Amino acid sequence: MKISPLCPSCLLGRVYYEAKLVTDDEAVISKCVEDSLKILAENYSLRPINAHLATRIHRRVYEILGVDDPYAEVKRRANEVAKQVLPFAEKIVQGAEDSFRTAVIVSITGNNFDYGVQGHKVVEKEFKEFLQRMLGEGLRIDDTDRIRELCSGKVVYLTDNAGEIFFDTILMNEIKKRCERLSVVVRGKPIISDATLEDAMLAGVDRIADEVLTNGKGAIGIIMEELPEETKQRLNEADLIIAKGMANYECLSDVDLRPIAFLLTAKCEPVANDIGVEVGDMVAKVVE
Repeated sequence: MKISPLCPSCLLGRVYYEAKLVTDDEAVISKCVEDSLKILAENYSLRPINAHLATRIHRRVYEILGVDDPYAEVKRRANEVAKQVLPFAEKIVQGAEDSFRTAVIVSITGNNFDYGVQGHKVVEKEFKEFLQRMLGEGLRIDDTDRIRELCSGKVVYLTDNAGEIFFDTILMNEIKKRCERLSVVVRGKPIISDATLEDAMLAGVDRIADEVLTNGKGAIGIIMEELPEETKQRLNEADLIIAKGMANYECLSDVDLRPIAFLLTAKCEPVANDIGVEVGDMVAKVVE
């Protein structure tokens, strides 16, 4: 998915958001915005994948801020909320008539923990009530039966945000009952509010998956050129790739890797339009 005319404003909004997480120094914040504008100006006309351009921008902002993880406290808070609600979510799935479909919806509801997205408000204090409401609303695109069928072989699960990854474990458990091998991929370094190896260990992913791999240098989503060879091999030989979140959709919707199950909440207009849903809709879409 190529960058949309609306993406630059969101990117710059997120730059300001993450800079304010670290400093109130207007000179530093202005430098973050200035350099981000330069990168946008140099690359926008090339119509790159938005998540790839965002990766370059956020890496530069981190250099200016002089911190490895501006979102550390935000991610800690998201993980704590998710950890508290997880037993409640697990009971819902265990008692559901269709535990697999319910686990898919629960995991997508966890995609709520995406900080700094323009127009998106992260629910924290009332997340249990939010989860119940989303379960009632259900999926706008529901390919869960096909996802279930495709889970019989080698599955690669591309995670997205901290906090969200706790709810991913519920779906991972359902997949593990069916698959030959489950490989989970997290970010190799901190980038925005995305889950790293540390978050995966906190959520207990290592106790479910056959292996936990990384995307290398911590890109937002997937940049094929940066992937470790083992991760690249797993993607190429996968019988199913499960891609959580909008960044993974942006990176993989036009890539020759199939089949892919995109699980996400469409939190912005460009992604919603590309999929063919409304902003706020939950999607479990298989592309073969």
